[in-house]
Amino acid sequence: MDAVTVNENNLGALAALGGWLGLPRYERRTLRRRVVHLGLGHFHRAHQAMYVDELLNRGLADTGIFEMNLVPDTYALEEIAAGQDYLYTLAARGAGGEEDIRVAGSIVGYLNAASRPGEALEILSRAETTVISLTVTEKGYCYDTVRGDPDWSNDGLIRDASWQHAPRTTIGLLAAALDRRYRAGAGPVTVMSCDNFPSNGKVLSRCVTSFCRETRPELVPWIEDNVSFPLSMVDRITPGTTGAFLEDLKGRRGIADRWAVGCEDFRQWVLEANVQKGFPLDKLVEAGVLMVGDVEPYERMKIRLLNGSHSALAYPAWLLGYGAVTEAMEDPALRRFIRDFYMEEIGATVPHVPGLDLGEYKDTLIRRFSNRHIGDTIPRLASDGSKKIPNAILEPLAELARSGSRNYGAVLLALAFWARFLTGTGEHGEDLPLDDPAAAELSAAARLARNDPAAFLRAIRMPGVPDPLTLAADFAATLNRVYALGVRGAVAACYR
Repeated sequence: MDAVTVNENNLGALAALGGWLGLPRYERRTLRRRVVHLGLGHFHRAHQAMYVDELLNRGLADTGIFEMNLVPDTYALEEIAAGQDYLYTLAARGAGGEEDIRVAGSIVGYLNAASRPGEALEILSRAETTVISLTVTEKGYCYDTVRGDPDWSNDGLIRDASWQHAPRTTIGLLAAALDRRYRAGAGPVTVMSCDNFPSNGKVLSRCVTSFCRETRPELVPWIEDNVSFPLSMVDRITPGTTGAFLEDLKGRRGIADRWAVGCEDFRQWVLEANVQKGFPLDKLVEAGVLMVGDVEPYERMKIRLLNGSHSALAYPAWLLGYGAVTEAMEDPALRRFIRDFYMEEIGATVPHVPGLDLGEYKDTLIRRFSNRHIGDTIPRLASDGSKKIPNAILEPLAELARSGSRNYGAVLLALAFWARFLTGTGEHGEDLPLDDPAAAELSAAARLARNDPAAFLRAIRMPGVPDPLTLAADFAATLNRVYALGVRGAVAACYR
């Protein structure tokens, strides 16, 4: 039997594959474009778009999502998505091999804002658009991670500040869209960051208002009265789709889908109860979203324990030659390093989260990392370290140092593994690819870190601590141990 291609005309044929396949139970042609999402990628389709799909299936909303990307597409995304009527298959896989497979229909359109900026601004400024959500990664905000303000050394922001060109940056595009809404009387809007970094909504609000204060100050009072920037914490491990995943879906399940997504079965979304009227974000609780007054404890727990542990695992694993996350987790030494040492030290900096057992949360993370059915990769975890590590590792390390505790050996070791990785050469002389916007600067600092550890800590923007000389000396000793003993020897030293 030939595989069934995913599109609107084939929903009946897809239903005939069996009751194991979930399909949209709503009339997609009547959906309204109330949500515009910036940053159409795998995670968004496995997470926010899936939650909206659930609301639609329950008859609790009439809202579709219109998608935009702010950078040029690297493949024929618009052609593929439109060819499938924006339907896609989502396969959530548990550690035991169990699968939940559905065809999601919450996405109703797409355009690339980099190539069609005029259309993008027109859609963003419609009164019908009541939510603008974002997954553009932390680097997409073009902000100074120390001050939390726009990074005015960024060429794109400087260009956008003139208001004479089509916007190139996330902040520039949002400012231009809000300016149009203000002048057209389009009404209030919720701008919702779903990216992984602390205080994401506060950072986004500050960047947008600071940008406008410098370039169009008359817009700021309207933004303060009509735009909400809720914080959120989002979580679902979602690797990039591979050809092997698509072939497995086609051969084993009979589904031909060029736009399918695979992810783990775990999911979490904690959203601040701070939204403007429009699309009923409050109804997301019916789909499992937790609406709270204070997101930051959840956010800090997730970033420090999940994202920090991912980074702490990625660099020693790659130095040892592992390419898959599950391979690294099957190494007893690395598994013990992450669970028994790194997570325990970093966990001391995690605030209390109501109703949550932190030890159980850590054990759940280990089970999630060990899920061999989702195909997560070490290169994915190791990318963009300069953006991930400051919030996930450096901030908690600084907190430990400021507390007077020197119980940070495993955290320093994770940092030393990153510094060793940044030299671009593995333990056996092999070249290591550095996928990081600051690769050149950090690689140069890492090569000198054994002799000048303080300079390396300055280069990675280590937050201030009461005794920086002691921290630098501890880091140098840890890094020298990595060079002298290798990854395994350095990890083994944690046990003594």
